[in-house]
Amino acid sequence: MNNPYISRGPVREPGMFFGREHELNEVAAFLRGNQSVSIVGPRKIGKTSLLFHLMRPETTRSLGLDEQYLFVYLDCEVLGEGGHEEVFSQFASEISETLVERQLPPEPAVEEAIQKPGRLAFERAVRRLNQRGLRVVLMLDEFERISSNGSLDVNFFNALRSAAGRYQMAYVTASAQPLIQLTYSGHSQEILSSPFFNIFAPLYLGLFPLPEAQTLIRQPSQAAGVTFSPEIEELIYTLVGGHPLALQVACFHAMDHSDDPAEIERATTQEMASHFQYYWHNLTPTEQATLRQIEEVAQRASTDTTLRGILRDLVQKSMLVSGPQGYHYPSRAWAAFVSAQQPTQPQVDGLTTMLMAGTTFGHYEVLEKIGRGGMSEVYKGRHTRLDRVVAIKILPASMATEADFRDRFEREARAVAALRHPNIVQVYDFGDIAGTYYMVMEYIAGKDLSSTIHEQGRLPLEQVVGILAGVSSALDYAHSLGIVHRDVKPSNVLLQATGQAPIFFTPILTDFGIAKMRGGDTAATKTGLMMGTLNYMAPEQIRSSGEVDGRADVYALGVMIYQMLVGRLPFEADNPGAMMLAHLQQPAPDPREYLPELPSVVARAILRTLEKEPQNRFNTAGEFTAQMSQPLRPVG
Repeated sequence: MNNPYISRGPVREPGMFFGREHELNEVAAFLRGNQSVSIVGPRKIGKTSLLFHLMRPETTRSLGLDEQYLFVYLDCEVLGEGGHEEVFSQFASEISETLVERQLPPEPAVEEAIQKPGRLAFERAVRRLNQRGLRVVLMLDEFERISSNGSLDVNFFNALRSAAGRYQMAYVTASAQPLIQLTYSGHSQEILSSPFFNIFAPLYLGLFPLPEAQTLIRQPSQAAGVTFSPEIEELIYTLVGGHPLALQVACFHAMDHSDDPAEIERATTQEMASHFQYYWHNLTPTEQATLRQIEEVAQRASTDTTLRGILRDLVQKSMLVSGPQGYHYPSRAWAAFVSAQQPTQPQVDGLTTMLMAGTTFGHYEVLEKIGRGGMSEVYKGRHTRLDRVVAIKILPASMATEADFRDRFEREARAVAALRHPNIVQVYDFGDIAGTYYMVMEYIAGKDLSSTIHEQGRLPLEQVVGILAGVSSALDYAHSLGIVHRDVKPSNVLLQATGQAPIFFTPILTDFGIAKMRGGDTAATKTGLMMGTLNYMAPEQIRSSGEVDGRADVYALGVMIYQMLVGRLPFEADNPGAMMLAHLQQPAPDPREYLPELPSVVARAILRTLEKEPQNRFNTAGEFTAQMSQPLRPVG
């Protein structure tokens, strides 16, 4: 008996390609409009298989893409080195080979672009192909290799954008991460300004839904003369879920052991172990910790922007599934693998907890945990000698891997501890114990602003201005001392009850200096650690977080005030890359679109804080507050 489930790499046999009808139709619709597409998905999810299938003549015909489309496939592994001319030459070479495979006449302009490569020669070749009635579709697989090529600068990407804009030409890229993330983490921050990334529609490739998984389970086996029992089908799907590779592996072993469920599970789990290890070791410590504590994290995600971003990333990586019942593992095999993974160290690392109520930490007794985020945990504690209630913030031990972290930590912590302002939380102590860094702060009884927004939605203007006044005063004071917060957001504003109208509490700004301690843009590139901050991050901080001044805090303050008044962020996106582009390029929508009764002077003040260029914003947070307060001032 022939076992049809032999594919461990890209599916090359048309008869073994299943599902993805929705994704294929999406790609076809985009290409008909000369729109480039970025296919994003984790390793072994079927990106290359989809590209191969898309190039087949029978597939293109079924999708309504006639013979004028010239699909040219390139594995970008060969483009990881070399400059502009070499890459353009490779593009032209692959076009020439495709013409031969399609049995079409050669094109002299393409051959010239091979011999004398460059941007202009490549564009002439595309123009001549267009004149012959051909529309070029460059399919760039493993696009990560292009993004990591240090010889390709912003001019190269602008040239690609120009060709797509001037001619009948589109790109289909395949990568494990969105294009903007790949480039942001690469060699050149200036590439962010290239319009190349604006021409792509993202298409996320994930797990098979149940009907497609059932088709893959049933059709090849039945064609080979074997019909799996309903019990074996259920075993296969619950064991590996909708992961295409894992389904192939499980079905392969089911063909050999259809009467032995235990052996199917054992052999499948053993073969998938190396793949699971690869997935696991390519996750950040925070993502790993999230997966180990998924139920607890999911409960807190409704009020924690950082955690929502981490969970969203894990779903896109097919490590989790989101549904009406919340988040869960996509398969029993993956759940068992995750449960078997142990934290690499006993200290706090991301979400891994070390401190328990009743234990001591230096001079402090831990009373209870009161907060947790992607970068720290906060405990209510008591100084055992002074009998003073405090808040203890624990920073992850992984931060100490940076060579100069301790020096920066002590330098910044000293500066923050010197701050004396009624709207800034007081820092009492700092240090490290066994490599775990901590700060001891004034304990503020009350919830944070993020929780208030989540519970109440829009806040009245008078209350918003009252909060703004306190936070602005704190920021202007810190800025006058040369300290930039860099992480202004609602979860970093504590509301201390006072009982005094109109706002009934005093806003207290916390986490001063923590963003600076993270090492600027180094930490901002770590997946899962940046999403909470990114929602409020100024454009110049995205480009180069080491070169910002107080106006970056003014921008973040504007985002926060927008959210408080309108009930939503000015920029919303499904992934970090899209959010970065929004901050960098999209004008902020007028808040009156969502709140027509908002006074125009208030709307203009908010929009001024959200200007892309720092020089176009208010110079101080106090100036912003003064404009926002105008409608509340007594007349006459």
